[in-house]
Amino acid sequence: MKPALDMTEEKITKKKKDKVPLPGAKGEPSTAFYSRKKWKDVLQESSLNLQGRALDPRGALIIGTALAKNRYVVSLDLSNNLIGDDGAITVSEMLKSNTSINKLNLSQNGITDIGGIALASAFVPNVTPSGQPGLWNRSLFSLILTGNDLGDDTLLALSNAAACHRDLTFVDLSWNHIGPQGTKCLLRSLQKNPLCNFVLAANKIGDVGTEYLCSALQLYGGKSQTTLNLCMNDISHRGAAAIGKLLSGDERILEVNLAGNTLGFRGVRSLASCFMESKTVVRSLVLRDNMIGDEGAKEIAAIITANVPSLERLDISDNKITDNGSVLIAKSLLSNTHLQVINCQNNVFATKAVPAIEDVIRQSKTITSINLYGSLVSSNHRRQLTTAVNESEGTHVEMGKDPEADGDGTLLEKMEEHLQILADQEAQQKAKEEEEKAKKKKKKKSVA
Repeated sequence: MKPALDMTEEKITKKKKDKVPLPGAKGEPSTAFYSRKKWKDVLQESSLNLQGRALDPRGALIIGTALAKNRYVVSLDLSNNLIGDDGAITVSEMLKSNTSINKLNLSQNGITDIGGIALASAFVPNVTPSGQPGLWNRSLFSLILTGNDLGDDTLLALSNAAACHRDLTFVDLSWNHIGPQGTKCLLRSLQKNPLCNFVLAANKIGDVGTEYLCSALQLYGGKSQTTLNLCMNDISHRGAAAIGKLLSGDERILEVNLAGNTLGFRGVRSLASCFMESKTVVRSLVLRDNMIGDEGAKEIAAIITANVPSLERLDISDNKITDNGSVLIAKSLLSNTHLQVINCQNNVFATKAVPAIEDVIRQSKTITSINLYGSLVSSNHRRQLTTAVNESEGTHVEMGKDPEADGDGTLLEKMEEHLQILADQEAQQKAKEEEEKAKKKKKKKSVA
């Protein structure tokens, strides 16, 4: 049997080993990027940005312990630190005690559903083993978890957390692995907390998940949601129909991003009927990379022709639209008096569409920017549009690098093209000067 003195010394040694050191302590490489004095200063600031500091779980433990009773830090950024599930559990325990942090960023930390569920538990009322009320967080407003390895179980846990903690108004789960079953639980969550905005861009919710989400937003949610970002979510025409139904008559959602899905012409048709037949307040519509093609271009032209007063920005880039579809879009722009910016990048604008775009540049009083980067294959068409831009006021056309003037073209050819553009510009300038002189002469004659 050990002597009492030895047992006491052993307990003291163990206690010292268990005690979490302060940030910046000697022998702690995870927090050694600041000195002890510097740490003391930064922990008294309202914003603590530790992005990309290679904290790992040990660093998360040290910083989490230091922040448990901190009353200064309001915004905490621990993104890109690979704290993993152990670090997420530490942060969860810190949140139960901390009452000042209202914004937390844990993006790109290798957190799985284990850590996600632990984080969600910080917002749910609980009791201690002795039956006493436990600790839970009531102060966090914004939780950013983009780029982790979270799935349906995490969304289920966080939807329950949002139902309990009704001040939680922003949860960003973009670039994770959430499927359709995860969105199914949002109906109850938004019923309890209609102010919470769940961002699910770049997941795997598909058409079924989109239907669940849109139904929940229609019935209970979206009170503070002005953006619907469902890019890269395996959504086809069926999901687009649900989105169209949601947007019909909606007076809150201003920006819709459906880039990187597979809407096709049938999906765009569902959206077009929403814009043509009902009231919507959408200002920005992103349909980039959706396999729209020339058939879908007809529906895009219908949306533009509808001349929706709120719609100011439209992105239809990377959609395999040829000159046949592009000409319909270009002509529809002539009848629109509200659209300001249109992105047609990486489609084809050639012999049929370019003259129509030229008319838009010269005649439109509202369009300020047209992006044709990667869409023009002819130097003559580029020169034609350049001339139109120089003669118009207020319209910028992005054309990018001339594909015919690459490394294979001779220096002489490039110089000739440049000189031709200069000559065209000079001719335009002379024409303007002559016109002004004629006006002045006319004024003098009328005065005389």
